[in-house]
Amino acid sequence: MGKISVIGHFGFGKNLLNGQTIKTKIITDELERIYGKENIVRYDTHGGAAFVLRMPFVILRMLIFSKNIVMMPGDKGLFMMMPLLWLLNPLFGRKILYVVIGGWLPGFLEKWRHLVAILSRIEGIFVETPTLKSQLQSLGLSNIYLMPNCKRTGISSSLSARHTGGHIPLCMFSRVMKEKGIEDAIEAVKKANGKIGKDVFTLDIYGQVWKGQEEWFKTTMDQQPAYISYKGCISYDSSVKTLETYFALLFPTYYRGECFAGTIIDAYAAGLPIIASDWHDNPNLIEEGKTGKLFPTRDVGSLAGILTEIYHNPAPFESMRKNCIEEAKRYQPDKIVRILSSHISI
Repeated sequence: MGKISVIGHFGFGKNLLNGQTIKTKIITDELERIYGKENIVRYDTHGGAAFVLRMPFVILRMLIFSKNIVMMPGDKGLFMMMPLLWLLNPLFGRKILYVVIGGWLPGFLEKWRHLVAILSRIEGIFVETPTLKSQLQSLGLSNIYLMPNCKRTGISSSLSARHTGGHIPLCMFSRVMKEKGIEDAIEAVKKANGKIGKDVFTLDIYGQVWKGQEEWFKTTMDQQPAYISYKGCISYDSSVKTLETYFALLFPTYYRGECFAGTIIDAYAAGLPIIASDWHDNPNLIEEGKTGKLFPTRDVGSLAGILTEIYHNPAPFESMRKNCIEEAKRYQPDKIVRILSSHISI
């Protein structure tokens, strides 16, 4: 039986490409590299009501057989699991380590204040950004550690120009949902092409269409010109090869749970500057003029203006590629997961 139990949304048997599932797998894979597969047991929270029914047995099994419990649940999972872990753990004295995925936790704890006291008694809470750490500390939590998002990606070596013959290819790579700014990106590209007077920019959209938004996305794409395309899903471990053919990545998100989006790491690893909204932590993750450009959230005109500026002077963006590649090296799992492993005892 493994000495480290990892519980989170693995989606066993399914090809799920959302950030929650991807990060859960990345962290667990790295723990296996550090400690060996024989010391790691994975528990999947996927399954809704079916998992709720077996959850007490899963928690008891983890407490009995593992010295360390690494948990990566979303809001519903945290609400259900944490009180039971807190109630039973005094009998076992296990280390409980909570890796937070996304930026939703402070708002959630404002609503469910009783969880603050419970979380204050675990070994550590690992968050993706300094802003999130500060917000949780303001709620009275002191066991907060900064652990940026990470991905095991190949890193591009290509610094060559990626615009030819008056064609500048752009892309998006994220969960496909309205709140990720899909419509804003599309409108900005159309505005820029209209202002220039020819179809200079193309936009390829990659990602898994979010459940419940399929009809909206289909209707949206049915109305677009040929230079706006949906290219389907690409696996997180082959993203660099696909993205490195583009000039820049658009990230006009206004998703409320945004924190340290994995697409930022993918873009950097591909040597791709990012044109992003100034939403949440984006200004802390994208350095203006060095690894990308920022614009006011939901301001399509400003985004279109940046694109028009790029058309007239692409050289500054091309020069950012080396900076992006260097930045990607900071977020490889072998460096980031050391922060978590320093709290593990086996």
